Amino acid sequence: MLQLLIYLSAILLSAGVFLPLASFPVYGEASYYRIAEIEAWLVIVFALTGPALILGGKEKLAILSPVAVWTVLLYPSLRSYFETTNDTVLKQLGNQLSSAMVDFASNLFLNINDFHWGGFVFLSALIVFSFSNVIYRIKT
Repeated sequence: MLQLLIYLSAILLSAGVFLPLASFPVYGEASYYRIAEIEAWLVIVFALTGPALILGGKEKLAILSPVAVWTVLLYPSLRSYFETTNDTVLKQLGNQLSSAMVDFASNLFLNINDFHWGGFVFLSALIVFSFSNVIYRIKT
């Protein structure tokens, strides 16, 4: 039963990166994939790695899957926290152009009141995926 929950939440989490998270005035509806394409593919790969490890008989390594997903999702926040302000003028201009998207991605879990239905699906799948993997690891 717990394995089924891991499989379903991994699929839902993988699909959730394409669902609309929020809406921006000029940009329109934004999914995690539209905001951070590379990170979205990493979330998909790491989310599907957990069930693949369980099916492959490597249950003890399956806990690394939610850890990797959380690392990818928290990376923008960690990067902005540790980033220095000693940038060139050109880099500062480039940073300002994409600041709205980066701010939303780095504060993904702080913008819950701005979520569309896809954001709640994505967040719910992430929580279920994480807890079910931890519980499964404790049981095995």
